[in-house]
Amino acid sequence: MPKIFIIIATWNSEKFLSELFWSLKNMDYPKEDWNLVVIDNGSKDKTLEILNGWQKKMFNFPTIIRNEKNRGFASGYNQGITYALKQNPNYVILLNDDTVVEPDWLKIIIEKMENHPEVGLAQPLITRYPEKNLINSFGNSFHFLGFGYSFGDNWPINQLFQKYGQSDYESAYLSFSAVVIRRAVLEQIGLLDEKYFAYHEDSDFCFRARLADWHLLAVSNSVVHHHYKFPSKKNKQRYFWLEKNRLYFTLKFYKLRTLVLAFPAWLAMEFGLIIFSLARGFFWQRLKAYGWLIINLPSIIKARRELQTARKFGDYQLFDFMTGKIEFQEIQNPLLKYIGNPILELYFAIIKKIIK
Repeated sequence: MPKIFIIIATWNSEKFLSELFWSLKNMDYPKEDWNLVVIDNGSKDKTLEILNGWQKKMFNFPTIIRNEKNRGFASGYNQGITYALKQNPNYVILLNDDTVVEPDWLKIIIEKMENHPEVGLAQPLITRYPEKNLINSFGNSFHFLGFGYSFGDNWPINQLFQKYGQSDYESAYLSFSAVVIRRAVLEQIGLLDEKYFAYHEDSDFCFRARLADWHLLAVSNSVVHHHYKFPSKKNKQRYFWLEKNRLYFTLKFYKLRTLVLAFPAWLAMEFGLIIFSLARGFFWQRLKAYGWLIINLPSIIKARRELQTARKFGDYQLFDFMTGKIEFQEIQNPLLKYIGNPILELYFAIIKKIIK
């Protein structure tokens, strides 16, 4: 069987680890063919104590990397990826610390990727644990103005499959709660972009892979469960990360022509988001997001130049997998549903025809 390295980043994760490790221990993938590395991002609870205990029980758990502080999702997982690549695995897996895996989830995905060498990344069907009948992510959708959201989130599995069919498909990008990455992809496009810290690093990596001619697959009969809880709407730090990362993503990826074509819709959306931030008490975080872009403009230009030089395709390769509609069940807004989305969908349909 192909050699696998599973990477998990932890941060005050004590309440999740027992279920996660028991599920890993019970996987039907040959134990001699997979190894585990954990990066702890400065946990203050009993996480390290629990990890040390599991390390003694598992011969294929050689390394715990301990950070003094929380270095964020991208930086933490990059440490694990760098370590794993030195061991020459065929595949690297990023797995959240609050997941529980089904015994056959990994074998199913690896067999499909082995049969389809054009697939660079794949994710399982991810449920909202302990409600195993509700979906958390079956691939992710991406709005052309930079918003990403989980496809099928909070839908009953049977209902989603009845509407769309129970088949694998190529989504806009994949959830990095549980994702399998072919080693060749990492060698070609590099690591996660650490400017994101948290949120959007998955869409960035997936779109870079797509621009390098790799395919992304959401696999319907491979299942991982996720202790998913929608972050509080009062989480101001999260709002800052989401907004500055969304703006950074579009500036990094889109060609100048695309930025010009999208600008009227972007300007209208920014005006609406400013009103929203004032109403919800997030205006300072929005100003911080704009300030971050200004302060980091030289490094943003460098990242943009590197990506534009390396890409094999124009923006049409990205827009073919994007949408003009924001559809996230956790956020229901009549203005968005009946006015915003129809206008944005029409605008998207028009500019998509002339994107190069």
